[in-house]
Amino acid sequence: MTASERMESPRLVGLNTVSPHIALWIGLPAALVLALLYGLPTHAIVSFWVMAHLAGIGTTMGFHRLFCHRSFDTSRTVECALMILGSMSGQSSPFFWIATHRQHHRHSDRDGDPHSPHAGTPRRGWLRRFWHAHQGWTLRKATYNPALVRDLAQRRDLVWIDRHWYLWYFLGLALPTAAGYLIGGTTYDALMGFLWGGLLRQALSEQVTFAINSVCHVWGSRPYATGEQSRNNLLFGLLAFGEGWHNNHHAFPYSARHGFHWWQPDFTWNLVWLMERVGLVWNVKRPKLDRARKDAPEPEPLAAIALATLRPSPPIVGGP
Repeated sequence: MTASERMESPRLVGLNTVSPHIALWIGLPAALVLALLYGLPTHAIVSFWVMAHLAGIGTTMGFHRLFCHRSFDTSRTVECALMILGSMSGQSSPFFWIATHRQHHRHSDRDGDPHSPHAGTPRRGWLRRFWHAHQGWTLRKATYNPALVRDLAQRRDLVWIDRHWYLWYFLGLALPTAAGYLIGGTTYDALMGFLWGGLLRQALSEQVTFAINSVCHVWGSRPYATGEQSRNNLLFGLLAFGEGWHNNHHAFPYSARHGFHWWQPDFTWNLVWLMERVGLVWNVKRPKLDRARKDAPEPEPLAAIALATLRPSPPIVGGP
C-alpha cells in the first residue's frame, strides 16, 4: 500500500463517531425537556450563544478557510487557537475534518466525494442519498487519507492538537458546565450549562454544518458554473456564518470571502476583514469576480426531483 492509499483514523475514533449522535438524540431533547419543566437560566442561553460562536468560528474560519484552503495567513498562535476552538465544536479531529473537506473538493458530486447527495447509484433513491450527504456518512468508521493533510502534518504543534482533539472537545463541554455552577451555584445550573452550552450547542451547530453538504447541494441559486451542484442558500448563509454561499465558495475556493455582496451576510468574512485591519491576519485572498463563469447548468436529476417533491424556491439562474 502506498502512502497515498494509506488510511488513518482520529484518536478515539469511537468517540468521533458517537458524540454527534449523543448530542443530537440525548443532549438536545434533554436540554429542551428540562428547560420546559424546571426553567431555563439566563446563563445557559449566554453559554449557548458564546460557545456556538467560539466553536463556530474555529470551524468556519479555522478548519475551513484557513487550514483547508489557506485563504489567509496568520501567526502560529492564532492558528493553534483556531484549531483548538474548532476541535471544541465536536465535529471530529481537525485532520479528519480537513482531509474530508479536501476530498470533497477533489471529487465534488462524483464518485469519491465522501458526502454528496448526487454521487452513488441512482437506485438508492434521492432521500437515501440526501440522508447520506447530511449525516449518514458519519456513521461509518472515520478514516482519512493522511496525504491530504501532509502540509499540516509537518507542524508538530498542529499534530499535537489533532492527536488530542478529544481533550479540546471535552473542554468545550466543561467550560459552560463550570460557568453554570459558578454563576448559579447549583447542580441544576451546572447541568443546564453542560446541556445548553455543550450538547445542545454541538447538536445544532453540527446540523447546520451537515446542511452545507446536503441542502446546499440541492436547494438554492447557482450563479456560477462550477461543474458540480453547489448552491447559494440565504438561510445557511446566516446560520453557518457565511458558509451557505456554497456556490460562491466552489467557484472561488481560495477566497476568504464567501458572501460577495452586501445582501450575502458572511460573519466569518467580517471577522477576517476586522483581523486584517488590526494586523492579526494578512495575505487575505479575495475572489476575482471578473474571471467567473456564469452559465449555470440545469439542476441534476436529484435536485429536480427534490424541487418537484418538496417545492422549495426554484433555483435562480444568472448573475448575482
